[in-house]
Amino acid sequence: MQSIPHVLLVEDRSDLAAMYQLAFDIAGFETRIAVTGAEAVMIAESGWPQLMILDLQLPDLDGFAVCDAMRRRGILTPVIFLSITDDRATIRRAMSIGAVDYLVKPRVKPADVAWRIKQHLEESAA
Repeated sequence: MQSIPHVLLVEDRSDLAAMYQLAFDIAGFETRIAVTGAEAVMIAESGWPQLMILDLQLPDLDGFAVCDAMRRRGILTPVIFLSITDDRATIRRAMSIGAVDYLVKPRVKPADVAWRIKQHLEESAA
Protein backbone atom coordinates (compact mmCIF):
# COMPACT_ATOMS: atom_id res chain seq x y z
CA MET A 1 0.00 0.00 0.00
CA GLN A 2 1.37 3.37 -0.97
CA SER A 3 -0.63 5.68 1.28
CA ILE A 4 -1.09 5.48 5.03
CA PRO A 5 -4.24 3.43 5.73
CA HIS A 6 -7.02 5.33 7.53
CA VAL A 7 -8.68 3.30 10.26
CA LEU A 8 -11.64 4.42 12.33
CA LEU A 9 -11.75 2.80 15.76
CA VAL A 10 -15.19 2.97 17.36
CA GLU A 11 -14.67 2.29 21.06
CA ASP A 12 -16.21 4.12 24.02
CA ARG A 13 -13.73 2.89 26.63
CA SER A 14 -10.77 5.26 26.56
CA ASP A 15 -8.33 2.73 28.03
CA LEU A 16 -9.09 0.18 25.29
CA ALA A 17 -9.11 2.84 22.60
CA ALA A 18 -5.64 4.03 23.66
CA MET A 19 -4.29 0.47 23.68
CA TYR A 20 -5.62 -0.32 20.20
CA GLN A 21 -4.57 3.06 18.82
CA LEU A 22 -0.99 2.45 19.95
CA ALA A 23 -0.93 -0.92 18.17
CA PHE A 24 -2.44 0.63 15.05
CA ASP A 25 0.10 3.48 15.10
CA ILE A 26 2.93 0.95 15.36
CA ALA A 27 1.42 -0.91 12.39
CA GLY A 28 1.54 2.31 10.36
CA PHE A 29 -2.14 3.27 10.34
CA GLU A 30 -3.58 6.73 10.77
CA THR A 31 -6.26 6.15 13.39
CA ARG A 32 -9.21 8.25 14.48
CA ILE A 33 -11.37 7.31 17.43
CA ALA A 34 -15.13 7.68 17.68
CA VAL A 35 -16.76 7.10 21.06
CA THR A 36 -20.38 6.97 19.87
CA GLY A 37 -22.21 5.33 17.02
CA ALA A 38 -23.47 8.68 15.72
CA GLU A 39 -19.92 10.02 15.58
CA ALA A 40 -18.81 6.88 13.73
CA VAL A 41 -21.50 7.28 11.07
CA MET A 42 -20.62 10.97 10.63
CA ILE A 43 -16.93 10.16 10.11
CA ALA A 44 -17.79 7.30 7.75
CA GLU A 45 -19.98 9.68 5.71
CA SER A 46 -16.93 11.91 5.21
CA GLY A 47 -15.27 9.09 3.28
CA TRP A 48 -12.18 9.25 5.49
CA PRO A 49 -11.84 5.70 6.82
CA GLN A 50 -10.70 2.86 4.64
CA LEU A 51 -11.75 0.40 7.34
CA MET A 52 -13.71 0.59 10.58
CA ILE A 53 -13.14 -1.35 13.80
CA LEU A 54 -16.53 -1.33 15.48
CA ASP A 55 -17.45 -2.23 19.05
CA LEU A 56 -20.87 -3.78 19.44
CA GLN A 57 -21.80 -2.04 22.69
CA LEU A 58 -21.77 1.75 22.43
CA PRO A 59 -23.50 4.39 24.56
CA ASP A 60 -25.97 5.56 21.90
CA LEU A 61 -26.33 3.01 19.10
CA ASP A 62 -25.18 -0.57 19.05
CA GLY A 63 -22.70 -1.65 16.41
CA PHE A 64 -25.45 -3.29 14.36
CA ALA A 65 -27.32 0.02 14.12
CA VAL A 66 -24.11 1.80 13.10
CA CYS A 67 -23.38 -0.72 10.35
CA ASP A 68 -27.01 -0.65 9.18
CA ALA A 69 -27.06 3.17 9.08
CA MET A 70 -23.87 3.18 7.01
CA ARG A 71 -25.16 0.61 4.53
CA ARG A 72 -28.49 2.46 4.14
CA ARG A 73 -26.47 5.58 3.21
CA GLY A 74 -24.48 3.61 0.64
CA ILE A 75 -21.29 3.61 2.72
CA LEU A 76 -19.43 0.39 1.96
CA THR A 77 -16.44 0.88 4.27
CA PRO A 78 -15.26 -2.55 5.44
CA VAL A 79 -16.24 -3.20 9.07
CA ILE A 80 -14.52 -5.48 11.55
CA PHE A 81 -16.55 -5.98 14.71
CA LEU A 82 -14.45 -6.12 17.88
CA SER A 83 -16.60 -7.09 20.83
CA ILE A 84 -16.66 -9.03 24.06
CA THR A 85 -19.86 -10.73 22.85
CA ASP A 86 -18.99 -14.12 21.40
CA ASP A 87 -22.21 -16.05 20.87
CA ARG A 88 -22.79 -17.57 17.45
CA ALA A 89 -26.04 -15.74 16.75
CA THR A 90 -24.38 -12.36 17.29
CA ILE A 91 -21.42 -13.26 15.09
CA ARG A 92 -23.73 -14.56 12.34
CA ARG A 93 -25.80 -11.40 12.53
CA ALA A 94 -22.69 -9.20 12.22
CA MET A 95 -21.49 -11.11 9.18
CA SER A 96 -24.94 -11.09 7.59
CA ILE A 97 -25.14 -7.29 7.72
CA GLY A 98 -21.85 -6.90 5.91
CA ALA A 99 -19.00 -7.21 8.41
CA VAL A 100 -15.79 -8.55 6.90
CA ASP A 101 -14.63 -10.02 10.21
CA TYR A 102 -15.65 -10.48 13.85
CA LEU A 103 -13.02 -10.56 16.58
CA VAL A 104 -13.58 -11.26 20.26
CA LYS A 105 -11.82 -9.21 22.93
CA PRO A 106 -9.89 -9.96 25.04
CA ARG A 107 -9.09 -13.17 23.13
CA VAL A 108 -7.39 -11.22 20.35
CA LYS A 109 -4.38 -9.01 21.03
CA PRO A 110 -4.19 -5.47 19.59
CA ALA A 111 -1.25 -6.46 17.35
CA ASP A 112 -3.36 -9.30 15.94
CA VAL A 113 -6.19 -6.87 15.22
CA ALA A 114 -3.69 -4.69 13.34
CA TRP A 115 -2.60 -7.73 11.32
CA ARG A 116 -6.22 -8.52 10.42
CA ILE A 117 -6.73 -4.91 9.34
CA LYS A 118 -3.73 -5.19 7.01
CA GLN A 119 -5.10 -8.44 5.58
CA HIS A 120 -8.52 -6.94 4.86
CA LEU A 121 -7.07 -3.76 3.36
CA GLU A 122 -4.87 -5.82 1.05
CA GLU A 123 -7.85 -7.95 0.01
CA SER A 124 -10.00 -4.90 -0.71
CA ALA A 125 -7.20 -3.29 -2.74
CA ALA A 126 -6.78 -6.40 -4.92
